[in-house]
Amino acid sequence: MSDTTLDLFAVLQAALGPQYRLERELGRGGMGVVFLATDTTLDRQVAIKVVHPELAPHESITRRFLAEARTIARLRHPNIVAIHSAGSANGLLYYVMDEVAGESLRQRLNRNAKLAIEQAGRITADLASALEAASRAGVVHRDVKPENVLLDEASGRALLADFGIARAVAVEAGG
Repeated sequence: MSDTTLDLFAVLQAALGPQYRLERELGRGGMGVVFLATDTTLDRQVAIKVVHPELAPHESITRRFLAEARTIARLRHPNIVAIHSAGSANGLLYYVMDEVAGESLRQRLNRNAKLAIEQAGRITADLASALEAASRAGVVHRDVKPENVLLDEASGRALLADFGIARAVAVEAGG
């Protein structure tokens, strides 16, 4: 981990208190960093997404981040990564979500240039189901890409993640 990641790791761990024990960084993007953690109360692995600290003071970022957490939390579907809680502490914004043991579709494609037709069909069907559920809820993901598709190693399911630029769509008659 870089010094910046170590600092964020330490500050986030202090903000979360004893309920979550951070373990390591899982990934990062333009808006934040995702860490693997253990929910010590429920004794299970979770992932915690935290906004980059330099972005957190901006009110528009705070609104967008909390809107993302609320959006995903209401999309309860087996092919969408579930959000368990969200909050802010010590100037950090974060949310806690399912940890999906496995890899992203990007990682799989980097390792294997081609997918078996059955596997590609299963992933496509899972994503179609997730996107249909999101659409029914008035949500457009707008960033479906291999990095945002997680492949659960235990079940083989594909799960859609990172609704960071999702937006609620006004449902209008005739529109």
